[in-house]
Amino acid sequence: VGVDINTCSTEILEKVPSLTPSLCAKIVKARPMKMRNDLLNITGIGPKTFESCAAFVRIHEGPEPLDATLVHPESYDLARWLLKKLKLELDNPESVDTVLVDASKNSQEGIRSGVSKKAAKLFNCTEDRVHTVIEHLLVSITRPDPRLDKGGSSTINNIESPCGCSAIASNLSSLDTLRQACPVRNIKATIRNVVDFGAFVDFGGENDGLLHRTKTGSTSLQTLLVGQEIGIDILGVSNSKKVSVGLAGLNLPAENLDTKRPATGGTRR
Repeated sequence: VGVDINTCSTEILEKVPSLTPSLCAKIVKARPMKMRNDLLNITGIGPKTFESCAAFVRIHEGPEPLDATLVHPESYDLARWLLKKLKLELDNPESVDTVLVDASKNSQEGIRSGVSKKAAKLFNCTEDRVHTVIEHLLVSITRPDPRLDKGGSSTINNIESPCGCSAIASNLSSLDTLRQACPVRNIKATIRNVVDFGAFVDFGGENDGLLHRTKTGSTSLQTLLVGQEIGIDILGVSNSKKVSVGLAGLNLPAENLDTKRPATGGTRR
């Protein structure tokens, strides 16, 4: 999960670990930032805060290409070495295919193990850290950030794409009214937070909606990013004003969130 530090809202920026509302306000005022390291110029952000938040922010089209990846700045030297050693290119997904093809000849695990051992010794770190950086590089290369799509020649054809969706109608802004209208389909929403069990999205209503991991179809939660715009269906609203949503295109049925679920398991004694 990562936020574009130069374009995201203050509210979304506050989701980043260690960034308080006052620090977020200072960051917004200091925009545009050219590099992740520019955060250290913000009063109140020291080495510890930077260490906690740096990997969760992205800077695109800056002088440091790794600032747009999952790799933490403390691992940049290691990442550059791995890119060269594995013949990977950050802007070329096909370079990953080449690595995988080459790896299949001699066992991908064997090649990674050999590279990891050498890198761990060279950079005085654990092999686990090397493996993590390799995975972060591969994910960053093969899964381009959907927030960078400008429309037109879009390469995003996933079911979560907001294409064909629209803002929620003004007459449905009240949760009481929305409950009666469910399911409300093809609504644009922005991801505010991603957690283990799902994602919270802002669809323009009184409360955020919960996109549970069971309502994402074949889309993995790992591919969803804070600040990303997606298409949703609003499936139900509870009396306690909880909102359940699913990805648009799945055509999931409306839900009655206030129906008591039958007890499961054996009889308690």
